[in-house]
Amino acid sequence: MRASEVFLGLAVALLCGCGATHHIDPPGAFRVYAEADGLRMITADGVRVAAREVENEPVADLGFWVDAMKRHLDKRGYALVGEDCFSTESGQKGCTVDFVLPNGAEDWVMSETVFVYGDAVVLVEAAGPFDRWQGVASAYKKALRSFERRE
Repeated sequence: MRASEVFLGLAVALLCGCGATHHIDPPGAFRVYAEADGLRMITADGVRVAAREVENEPVADLGFWVDAMKRHLDKRGYALVGEDCFSTESGQKGCTVDFVLPNGAEDWVMSETVFVYGDAVVLVEAAGPFDRWQGVASAYKKALRSFERRE
């Protein structure tokens, strides 16, 4: 699968109605899609963020899912460039793992943040060109500390 197909898939995910169960305080450069059903944000130069949930099947903890993601994306040619595990302001544990993948003449970042809530794994996914990502990465990662899953 080509990088452009992966990022097109993320863009499509940004447009689908995936539920309104997730929230973070938007960092300064990001704007929230007003009509979105779930957490979806974008910067003026195209760095996108979306959240989605998948079933925690097989039932496993945060460490398992972070390791599984790293192995999965490594096999598909993504290069791991960073990992940061943290607790949100409400005490929820999460881990952000950053990957880079060539896309034509530029590198793109795929930043995956994982939270596990019982029977659900929440993925907060950010993607964009590396040079644009560098300008917003710090503020975005700080904003992840405000993440909430609302039932």
